[in-house]
Amino acid sequence: MCVSALADLEKSVAQNKPINRILVLENILSLQECRFLVALYDQYSELACSKDYNCRPLLDYYTLRGVDSKSASSVCDITLRLKEKIETHLSTSELFVESFFVGCIWPGDSHIPHADNERREHRRWVPNHTPQRDYTGLAYLNDDFTGGELVFPDLDVVIAPKPGLLVGFPSNHKFVHAVPKVLSGKRYSLPIWFTVNSAKAMQV
Repeated sequence: MCVSALADLEKSVAQNKPINRILVLENILSLQECRFLVALYDQYSELACSKDYNCRPLLDYYTLRGVDSKSASSVCDITLRLKEKIETHLSTSELFVESFFVGCIWPGDSHIPHADNERREHRRWVPNHTPQRDYTGLAYLNDDFTGGELVFPDLDVVIAPKPGLLVGFPSNHKFVHAVPKVLSGKRYSLPIWFTVNSAKAMQV
């Protein structure tokens, strides 16, 4: 990331303003909430059927509800609070939670550059398997790891996760993002996807 872009991003974080339509808000989750979500993952993730591209378990709402409905309700409340932040700061129409999970990647894990509602095919962007996702929210739960930054390669933006940090952006190809390898420690996060189509909202 160039110095001027880094300075803009740091200023944006300090003022809780979007940069290039990327919302960066600090301290949106308390440390207690972050620890709560990490503990849920550590306790229940092995029960989940879904896995990420690194073959790590993804603790989804329905798995959590099946074993701990009270905690599942608490996580839903958190996602609704984050939804309101994205609606307000990115000036969106009304959003609905499409899906969320608590995830964790380990040393050596990474995510290749991708968009959340499109994919490249024959040198052009086309809808992927989740075209209903309109906005992405990423809430970070810890910082006791190295590597694993959030990178927007086309925008020359790099964001270092920290507990309570929320990053929000449109889910389309203009916001291709990636995660380089985690070098040490485990990186926990709460990804949430939002849709403007109420018919595609997650059923709770």
